[in-house]
Amino acid sequence: SARQGLTRKIVAVIFAAAALFAGAAQLGLVSAQIPGVGVPGGELPSGDGVLTVGVVGVASTPLPLFAETAADRAVVSLTYRSLTRLDASGWPEPDIASTWSVAADGLSWTITLDPAAHWEDGSTVSAADVLTTISIASELGTAGGYWQSITAEEGDEAGTVKLSASRGLANLPTMLGSLPLLSATQFAGLSAAQIPDSDAAKVPQGTGPYRITSISSGGAGLVRRADLLAADTASLTAAGTSAEKIALYFFPDAASALRGWTTSSLDQLIGLDIADARRGTAARGTTIELGSTVFSGIATNLRPGSVLRDPRLRAGLAALLDPAAITAVFGGSVARTPVSPLSWGWTALADAKTGVDYATSLFKSVKWKKGDAGWSLPSGAAASLEILTLPASAHPVDAAVAAQAAAAWTAFGIPTRVTELSPIDLTSRLSSGTFQLAVLNVDVGIDVDLYPLLGSGAVLTGGNIAGIQLKDLDLLLNRARQPGDRATRTAALVALQKWLAETNYILPIRFRAVELLTSSRVTQVAPMLVDEPESYLRAVLSFRLATP
Repeated sequence: SARQGLTRKIVAVIFAAAALFAGAAQLGLVSAQIPGVGVPGGELPSGDGVLTVGVVGVASTPLPLFAETAADRAVVSLTYRSLTRLDASGWPEPDIASTWSVAADGLSWTITLDPAAHWEDGSTVSAADVLTTISIASELGTAGGYWQSITAEEGDEAGTVKLSASRGLANLPTMLGSLPLLSATQFAGLSAAQIPDSDAAKVPQGTGPYRITSISSGGAGLVRRADLLAADTASLTAAGTSAEKIALYFFPDAASALRGWTTSSLDQLIGLDIADARRGTAARGTTIELGSTVFSGIATNLRPGSVLRDPRLRAGLAALLDPAAITAVFGGSVARTPVSPLSWGWTALADAKTGVDYATSLFKSVKWKKGDAGWSLPSGAAASLEILTLPASAHPVDAAVAAQAAAAWTAFGIPTRVTELSPIDLTSRLSSGTFQLAVLNVDVGIDVDLYPLLGSGAVLTGGNIAGIQLKDLDLLLNRARQPGDRATRTAALVALQKWLAETNYILPIRFRAVELLTSSRVTQVAPMLVDEPESYLRAVLSFRLATP
């Protein structure tokens, strides 16, 4: 058929790339054969009912906690489950865990496992699997050492797990959604260092809605399992026609992936930057901007003696910026605070006032004076600013943010210079507090916790770059990280966002976006908040495939 002919074009591209890489033997996986297109290590499915997805990256270790590449993470997203499953806004919903509750003191959670959750060999997912996974995550220092602060033990009742910490962790259910489980039986007696090269790791043994039928460095074939959970069945019903099988095509780099997209019938492609994504849509398909957790802004130094301690000055500087111009070129969404517009905790805020006249009124209100040579401080000294940023060659977006700000503020009458620094030198300047402004990119997480960025205690740890220390702010930050139901937690985040929008400790610019190319054959794919680009595949059962 025409579709099969186009699929063969994909194969030609992939075979050229796959010649550079090892086949399935090096992955240690033996694939079952199914009719379809040949790829080293097995055959990929094709035809009706098959979703074809391109990923920029080559398979290496497609195993939870050890996934190193985008290809690894794509496979794990489809073949393994976590205790919770995050919805499009990042709010945790049941997956292997059917229910969970927090103790009155907020220090421990009781997780009830769904008895319908099974490994591929038919065995039931157990508390031992949870304990093993958390132990390995702790040993590896996963998520910045988050799991090292968690004590995991079997619950008082069968099929339950108790997780405890020294302080209330509101984000624990969300963090569990990014921790696919490993089998305690499969990896019994192995340390984290031994697992990747073990014989046990060579046998796919997942819990997810799909299982592997073939895999190599060039691609992977998957088929939907029959023993789906209730939430999976509901997604299938809503989708109407969803993917019975999935063919993942792994591309070694963005250039080959873009060629694969423009010359084939791939249904989706993840891993391109916005420039390549736009080139892709010029050929066919559309782009969906998935939301990331990376917030970009301009941090201000608010330590004693700093020239920008008055919030009116920061509001004036922000009024002269044009974040929409940055997102128009580099993608993403304009930010008002470090809470993503796609997050469950986001709230709509009044548009910030902008313009030269507004900025002028703010600067004059704090006794700055405007003369022929520009603005001067209340002391009479000429005003000037410096923005620190990483080198433009490696960080063009940061450089563009700094350049736009410098141009706007200089035109306003405050000479502003941009200083490019190496990562080491920039870190040194920030940690010592010897700066005025600096372009900042920070991963705030799916479940936003801003205390490490703005809390008083974070000044000592180096996370609080601005150096702000306020009891009222600490109170808001701590309330936002306390366990509670969705309404309570949303209210706490709304209060924090309102405070941050009024104070501008960090002049907000944007949230990065993850570019997903998709064809017209796939519908019911909407923007969603993701920590890793490939994790959008957690929603694959809700995608609708057009039928011939």
